Amino acid sequence: MGKSYPSKTNARGIWNINEISKNKVTHKNWPRGNTKGLFAIGSTAVTVEQLIIETAGNSTDFGDLTDGRNMNCSVGNTTRSIFLGGASPGVVNIIDFVQFATAADYSDFGDLTAARRLCGGAGNDTRGMAAAGVSSNVIDFITLASTGNATDFGNTHAAAAGVQNSQVNSTTRALFAGFNTPGPAVNVIDFVEISSTGNAIDFGNLTVARSQPGGICSSTRGIWAGGTASGTNEEIDYVTIASHGNATDFGDLTSVSQHPAGMSSEKRGVLAGTNTDSGTADIDQIIIASTGDSVDFGDCTSCAQSAGGSNGHGGLALTS
Repeated sequence: MGKSYPSKTNARGIWNINEISKNKVTHKNWPRGNTKGLFAIGSTAVTVEQLIIETAGNSTDFGDLTDGRNMNCSVGNTTRSIFLGGASPGVVNIIDFVQFATAADYSDFGDLTAARRLCGGAGNDTRGMAAAGVSSNVIDFITLASTGNATDFGNTHAAAAGVQNSQVNSTTRALFAGFNTPGPAVNVIDFVEISSTGNAIDFGNLTVARSQPGGICSSTRGIWAGGTASGTNEEIDYVTIASHGNATDFGDLTSVSQHPAGMSSEKRGVLAGTNTDSGTADIDQIIIASTGDSVDFGDCTSCAQSAGGSNGHGGLALTS
């Protein structure tokens, strides 16, 4: 029998009836194809690189953003990759989008309600969010299938900076962690229900106070890795998204890392990041359902000040 199974968003491949039945009855999902991760690289963050999360290896060029900028955040669904905000060098309110399926340059989507950098991105297949940022506690949301300006959702717990790339969510709930308020980093984790609007609610605490961690997630587990406080961190924490409470230690990255780009499939998390503007070629990977230290995935051209997302994070395409 063939092994190239289609997903809900990709009809190509050989339809294996046994595998379709097993996934729908046993796992309550459809078999899906490969998961693509896209991340903006470098201190000017014009170039976007791509990788396949299921297959370890080096990243390759995908396309360019409409404007060179760093310290942005990323959201996405099964079809679209979106980058929001950033600095170039002044803060901007730009939102860019592209289709995951085809390597190409990004196009204008609309604007955030306020220009800011170091926002945290999260969302499901319908709605994307940009939370907080330097000197801002605003949460914006966009409808991913359309284009247009963002709408106010509510606020995080306080004026916050350093939530960058905190893409931790299930299909119903978004979590944000790693704040400066401003001042020293704190260990606060906030959450919202994606389909609603309103202010974020306290979820619990990280194991270590820090800002700018990278976020990865399955449909049930959220993970934050790296970040910065008095120095850069290598810690990896995890929580069960549907619950409330403090994070638990998962393991460590292969090296200390500030604002790494987090990208996820349902099973694997990939982090590309660095603790300096000069960059590093390292990309790490973990198995989300397990615990332990990360291992090498491959290399990128330059992972400095990265932000990223995927078309398979947080349970995307797992429901019928």
